[in-house]
Amino acid sequence: MSMDEEDPSSPKDLHIHIPGLIRPEFIPDNRQIAEKVTSHTQYEYTKEDEDNPTIKVKDARAYQDITEEKAASLFNQKGFCLFPQITKVKQWNEDYIKGMICGSDITSIYAPELEGIIRNHLLAQYNIISVDCPPAILRRGPGSKNSFYGSGVHQDFGITLQDYKNNIDAYDRSGQGSKACQKKFDNKEVEGMMVINFWRPVGGYTRANPLLNKPLAVCDPKSVKNSDTVHTGLDAHLYGGIKGKTTDQMALKYNPVQQWFYYPAMNDNEVLVFKQFEIWKDDPKQREEMPIRGCFHTAIDKSDKTPPRQSTECRVTVYIGSKKEEDESTEQWTPPPPLYPKTGEEWCWLMLDLGSIGMIFAAVWSVCPAIPSYLSFIYSFAIVSMIVGLIKFHYSLRREDRLKRHSFANCIIQMLGLAQLALGIWGMALVFPNLEYLSNPSSDTCELGPILAMFIPSIIIALVIVGLIGFGVYSFIVSKRRR
Repeated sequence: MSMDEEDPSSPKDLHIHIPGLIRPEFIPDNRQIAEKVTSHTQYEYTKEDEDNPTIKVKDARAYQDITEEKAASLFNQKGFCLFPQITKVKQWNEDYIKGMICGSDITSIYAPELEGIIRNHLLAQYNIISVDCPPAILRRGPGSKNSFYGSGVHQDFGITLQDYKNNIDAYDRSGQGSKACQKKFDNKEVEGMMVINFWRPVGGYTRANPLLNKPLAVCDPKSVKNSDTVHTGLDAHLYGGIKGKTTDQMALKYNPVQQWFYYPAMNDNEVLVFKQFEIWKDDPKQREEMPIRGCFHTAIDKSDKTPPRQSTECRVTVYIGSKKEEDESTEQWTPPPPLYPKTGEEWCWLMLDLGSIGMIFAAVWSVCPAIPSYLSFIYSFAIVSMIVGLIKFHYSLRREDRLKRHSFANCIIQMLGLAQLALGIWGMALVFPNLEYLSNPSSDTCELGPILAMFIPSIIIALVIVGLIGFGVYSFIVSKRRR
């Protein structure tokens, strides 16, 4: 049965008022502030309005077999599907800072699970350049940070790349997030990008005891005209964002041709997947000419008296390359191994990184009265070096692709690397004027242990600096010749 066919006999089709639809006669003027639109009843339908349309929300289970193959096919056809997936996640982390710094089940378990779904099923026909999964999820329901539900038709990211970047800037005080997005999109290998939402119940729901309270309904993007959309935005400051910033979202005017679907009786081993944003480099430049690809969605009220819904959503950004040729490899993508257990190579690297402990032993068991600050240098450099080694070991940053998955840890490593460089310059200033003590150590001046402990890291840093300068000169000459 085609999904476009009517099925009046389906017992789980709903005929309800969908919250948040805007009257078709509303004429928008640039970006509307969402709070102002929804506060004017002449713009948005209310439950009390006699002309509030009753809309058929189709039971999508009647049109899709819940298999991986059928789900992927429907996702590419309609932009949404129900995917069967048993997750190993135990703790649904909601704290983005904690997830970035300490990691969580979201970064170590859920992100690889979702990346496998994307690469092997949903977008298997494309070369995927990168998949960016956040370090935390958005959870809804009692006891979560978002106890309210999205009960109002909306689309979260707008329809242009600038819309998407504006949403990042509304909450990112560093200003680097949107720049990183643009840089990734400008990559020559990238042809488009997509934000995919993985929405699932997490309240211990089973087939015998499924989710019944406030399921999510999605609108088929192909049934939405660009002229039906209303460019809206939220005052970011009211939702933990930056004062004076407004997000870019979309509201929807009612049109009887719009097709709504939902999956009744979901359980914890099913995930509703839908596109929230999609753009390609060859898209039209004019906003009014952009096709609608993201799914408008809302929680719907079935008047069910079961306990409040417990659910999560994870929004994954995918940078997409060219379509695969028929002769390209169809080998399944496999997730990277977990952080533990470590490989023998990683244990060897850890031992080398902790070798700086020897600096401390050399300093404690010997004296160097000619260089009074030798202890401060040795302790500082050794401690920073050990911290760097431990971070690299814990996050397996020497493994392929780990730097991208643990970008915050890599950022800390970069900053500590600068600290090592500064300490090394300090060590050079202490050691190089006193190289004579290497050949003539003495307890009255400086014994061999401390001078060696300072000399080794200082000479390494000196070589690094020379290498950096040489590389800089080489790059300058090459770039000048190309010009």
